[in-house]
Amino acid sequence: MDDDRRSRTSAGSAPTTFSNAKPKIVDPIRIECKKVAIKPTGAFLDTYTDVKLGVLFCHSTRDMYLCLNELKDKICIPYDQVTGFRIAEYKELEISLIPNFDRRFFQNGVEIKGDPSNGLLEKATSLLFIPCPFVSLNVLVSVEAAFGRYRTEIFLDIRNLDSSNIQDNNSNLNNEMFVRFYLHVERGGVIVPRDISFNGIIQAIESRFDFQLNKERISYKNGAYDMVAIRDEEDWKVAKWETKHSDKAGVMDLYLY
Repeated sequence: MDDDRRSRTSAGSAPTTFSNAKPKIVDPIRIECKKVAIKPTGAFLDTYTDVKLGVLFCHSTRDMYLCLNELKDKICIPYDQVTGFRIAEYKELEISLIPNFDRRFFQNGVEIKGDPSNGLLEKATSLLFIPCPFVSLNVLVSVEAAFGRYRTEIFLDIRNLDSSNIQDNNSNLNNEMFVRFYLHVERGGVIVPRDISFNGIIQAIESRFDFQLNKERISYKNGAYDMVAIRDEEDWKVAKWETKHSDKAGVMDLYLY
C-alpha cells in the first residue's frame, strides 16, 4: 500500500463517497480480487500467478473462504477468527485475524490436509483484498453489514442463554463487543474486550489499521440517535452502557471526525 494511504489523519480527509443506501443482503458475498496482500510478511497472491482469485463471505455458515488456483481451492477461516475489518474508498478490504488463526483446506469441495497456499498464510495477522475494478463499493459495504449481523446474533444468542452457560461456555464472547467506526473515506470495525478503556479503543483502531486519530473528534449516536461527543473515560463508559442496553444489541458505532 502506498505510504500516503498508510498514514491517515482524521482532519483534512476527502469527503466520503460511500452510499447511504442499505446494502442488499446477499449470501454468500462473492468478491473477485486482482491481489491479496498478506501482512505482516509481505507475501501476496495476484492474478499474474493465479488466473482467478476471490473471497467468499458465507453468513449462513459464519465462514470466509479465500479462493485460489482458479477458485478450485479454498481456505476456510471461521468468522470467530476475525478481529476486525476495514473498507477504504479506493476499494480495499482488510480483514485482521487472531495470531495462528484456525483454518481448513478444500479442493473442489472436498476437505484436504494440504495447504493450497503452500504456507503463505503462516504468521499472517491480516489479509488485504484488492478487488477487480468491476467490483462495486457497495459489495464491500455488504461485508460490513454481514459482520454487523453476525455480532448482533452472537450477542442475542448469549443474552438468551442461561447465565451459568454463559459463564462456562461463552465467557470470551460475553466479554467482547463490536465497535464499528467511520472515518471519512474509511470505515470498518474491531472486536474488543467489553471493559476496554477510551484510550484502549483508540489504540486498538490506530494499531490495527495505521490510523492517527484526533481524540477531540470522536462521537457516537445514543439511543435517541443524537450525536454525542466522547471526550474522556466517563463519556466512554456512558457510551458503552447505552450500547449494551440499546436495540443495536452490543454493536457500537463510532464517528471519528
